[in-house]
Amino acid sequence: MMPQPPSAGESRRETGLASPQPAGERWRHVFSLFRDYWTSKDWKFAWAVTVLLIIFQFATGYLFVLMNRWQQDFFDEVENGDIEAFWQLLTAFILILSLQMFFVVVEPYARRMLCLRWRIHLTRTYFERWLARNRYAEIERLRMIDNPDQRIADDIRYVTDPSGGLLTIVFSFLSAVVLAYSSITILLETAAALKFTLFGWNIVIPGSTVWYAVIYVLISSGVMVLLGKPYIRAMMRLQHREADFRSNLVHVRRNAPQIGLANAVGAERASLSTALQNIYLTARTQIRTLIGLNAANGLYDRLGSIIPLFILVPRYFAGAITFGQVMGGRDAFQALVPQLGFFVHLYPLVAEQISYINRLKALDDAIDNARPVGITVQTDAPAGVAISAEELEIHRPHGDPLVLVGEWQVRDGERWVIRGPSGAGKSTLLRALAGLWPDGSGRVALADRSTVMFVPQRLYLPLGTLKAALCFPDAPEEHEDAAIVALLETANLPHLAEDMHALRMWSEELSPGEQQRIALARILLQKPSLLILDEATSALDPANTQDFYDLLQANLPGVTLVSVVHDERLHRFHDHALIIEDGHASAGPLEEDEA
Repeated sequence: MMPQPPSAGESRRETGLASPQPAGERWRHVFSLFRDYWTSKDWKFAWAVTVLLIIFQFATGYLFVLMNRWQQDFFDEVENGDIEAFWQLLTAFILILSLQMFFVVVEPYARRMLCLRWRIHLTRTYFERWLARNRYAEIERLRMIDNPDQRIADDIRYVTDPSGGLLTIVFSFLSAVVLAYSSITILLETAAALKFTLFGWNIVIPGSTVWYAVIYVLISSGVMVLLGKPYIRAMMRLQHREADFRSNLVHVRRNAPQIGLANAVGAERASLSTALQNIYLTARTQIRTLIGLNAANGLYDRLGSIIPLFILVPRYFAGAITFGQVMGGRDAFQALVPQLGFFVHLYPLVAEQISYINRLKALDDAIDNARPVGITVQTDAPAGVAISAEELEIHRPHGDPLVLVGEWQVRDGERWVIRGPSGAGKSTLLRALAGLWPDGSGRVALADRSTVMFVPQRLYLPLGTLKAALCFPDAPEEHEDAAIVALLETANLPHLAEDMHALRMWSEELSPGEQQRIALARILLQKPSLLILDEATSALDPANTQDFYDLLQANLPGVTLVSVVHDERLHRFHDHALIIEDGHASAGPLEEDEA
């Protein structure tokens, strides 16, 4: 099972264990999602389509009034038996229907295109912010939130969904206001006035049907709010569980060989079963919270269709209104109640959007909430110096000291080996040099960044062709195929030459040893002046390990080398050592008997 984020902050809010952030902050966040796109480079398209959609909402309201008037006249003429007026009304119906069909076709297209471009913009903005300033690494290292990838890929897609996203809710609200106004205008023509006495005063309020609709909607809205709160919490927990299950499946796919060799299928099956059971239990809770919402919605719809008849039919029997007005008033009431009850009908959808927005708010907070940097890394090392550390002390994420380095200087052309027991902080020190571990204090100065190359134990292989992976960070077009073939042969990988242009998941297809030999080829291609290796030969056999360092010496004789190694046979390729023991680092020349 995937490890859970710390039980604090946004993680607790998402699972309903802590109070949500103040409403003002959440509303500002929602506004920022709109503002970010409507003030972007695509603002002309965004505002043009927005204005067009607003016009459509008002036009729809106008057509509703026209159709209602047509319906009243139609029923009256049918009741009167006027065949000539019948054919005139049929012609008018065709014209109104043509306009309605135009809006039915054009409005969804415009709305979907606007939502699509909004989604692309938001997604690009979020992943660029996530990748900037090493936030992606910091969020994972500190486990600030779970599954930021799912939030960027899925939650933004749901928020910008043209069928039920934020924009749809906004325009549905505008449409509700327009149609409510149109319906009230029609009902005022057929509704009797409310008359009652209060403190001796005779009160007359026009439009009794309108007020009955308002009272009906207010009561229904209050019920929906009470029933909807558990649904919001259940939705947030369900999204959390779904993301965990996907992460478990990805874990199995990425570690398939290791799982098979360790005979760990049973353990992974149990982990997946637990994650799936969590989905079942949470989804069952969510389904139960829907029972009340569905019952309230069903009762709300059914009562809304019968109440206007009980109100209007007595006036028809009394001769105050015509049968056409009864039917028009009924339709206007049925149209008014959903608009006044906009919140009631869309509450499940609004609840889902709140859960998505809360998850995006948590991602925003994690990206923006950068902790103070204790270790500063700059590229201003003095001439002749490749690495300079001053008062460098590395801490664990929660503040406990890990290793005190103090003053340490690596001059150009020196070859350093970093030694120490497992867990002493060797790899963490290299991360601090790369600016990926800010916890601690002190200052690091490196040579010009463009000449520095960090090679971790597990090589980064970008998606794409094998040639692109080997040439990284250069574009593959910058190097001839013949040069790449020669490098593959040098790294003892000639069998991969014919597949250098194949698009595959090379990080999963290549063995750890092959990946480390790809790293060697990349080093020989890039020829860095400062090379920092973090157990870069741990998966190689002794012969290939020997070849690795021999090739470095032969092809990069002047390189400045810093290596983390456990194999003492590799010490002879270095002339200085940084030894980490008991939380302290000591530096000096490597003795001849150690080399």
